[in-house]
Amino acid sequence: MSQISPNLDLPFLQPAQAQKHVTHNEALRRLDIVVQLRLQQAGATTPPAAPADGEVYALGTGASGAWAGQDDMLAVWLDGIWQFIAPQAGWRAWDIAGARLLARDASGWIAPQPVLDNLDGVGIGTSADATNRLSVQAPATLLSHDGADHRLTVNKAATGDTASLLFQSGWTGHAEMGLSGQDTFSIKVSNDGTTWTEALRLADDTGHASGSAVQSDSTDATGGRLLTVGAFGLGETATGPTVSDIDATDIPAGNYRYLTSTPGSGSLPAGLQNSNGIIRIERYNAAVLRQTAWRNNFQNGIWLRTYSGGAWGEWRQVYDHATILGTVSESSGQPTGALIEQGSNADGDYLRFADGSQICSRQFVSAASSHAWTFPLAFVTGSTPALQALPRHATAPRILTENEDLSATGVSFNVWDTSGAAAPAQIHASAIGRWF
Repeated sequence: MSQISPNLDLPFLQPAQAQKHVTHNEALRRLDIVVQLRLQQAGATTPPAAPADGEVYALGTGASGAWAGQDDMLAVWLDGIWQFIAPQAGWRAWDIAGARLLARDASGWIAPQPVLDNLDGVGIGTSADATNRLSVQAPATLLSHDGADHRLTVNKAATGDTASLLFQSGWTGHAEMGLSGQDTFSIKVSNDGTTWTEALRLADDTGHASGSAVQSDSTDATGGRLLTVGAFGLGETATGPTVSDIDATDIPAGNYRYLTSTPGSGSLPAGLQNSNGIIRIERYNAAVLRQTAWRNNFQNGIWLRTYSGGAWGEWRQVYDHATILGTVSESSGQPTGALIEQGSNADGDYLRFADGSQICSRQFVSAASSHAWTFPLAFVTGSTPALQALPRHATAPRILTENEDLSATGVSFNVWDTSGAAAPAQIHASAIGRWF
């Protein structure tokens, strides 16, 4: 039978042993050292200058002085000398200097790691509870990478459940984002933690946005909302929005369609009525705005009018190279067609202007003493134009007299030679007046 215990090397009392108390006291002293083991320092290599009786040090590599050659042993100061004990795997000790619990394994002293799987809860700076099983109270929480990426996953069980981040102030919720009761990402806000507004939702199949922070339709002019493609006719590649009433003054600025059935379409200029078209609205403020309109086939020109002083002004045509020359026209004394009309017929050439002016001209040969000229276009009824006519002849001078029949539709001349006889001549005539 061995004379020492297998684990702590305690000496046993032997039969007929003299001074048994010495052996017993030695065993008690060893127990006093290793049971409830307290280390003044772990990994020590230099003996202290004035150790207290019973102090224990766990020696590290390279021990010196009185500890030389005792690496990895327990050094105990007893009765004025250092004694050394070999630690066993499985021993536990409290490191006083490091304020930590150490355990002994085959490689040395280590800090034991608790089992962290399937914990009921973890509280860092605060207490965890049955709902908040992980609770952290700190100025900040850091989640960093382990050499590359880092992803935070929030998983839920089913579509109707919630996986989200909730932001509170004074334990009252004011913002939440994530999958709240559905599988599309959304952001909700609240000013009291009870009534919530879904500000933004992103469809999980298209990524398109909706919610109170986004326009409800292409003419939604609510302040603070995000514009969508097609807003007020901008960016639209299909059919744009239709103006609700051409004469309305509260329509947001933008590009719209008007239809023959649109209220107020009767106020359009004659060339734009009875057809669909496009109308652009520009605003300076609530009291000053402008409309520009044109037909959907881009015929009959571009027209504009302004609103100020509480009333709409008259429609006015915008002229360009396509509308300078053409058929002039008017309505109630206002031009409605091209700027200039130019043409000719068997009775001569003519120029008509949008302001109502008209010029007719002709060159012809008079073979008799009297010759009638019917103007290529008549002047306004009841008016007489200003007439100028010159006779020419290659060999002899001619005298031209105007008969007293000048009218809005024509005039006649007499041509004489110097003797007073009727004679032929080439006549250059022009008439200037108004066509309205």
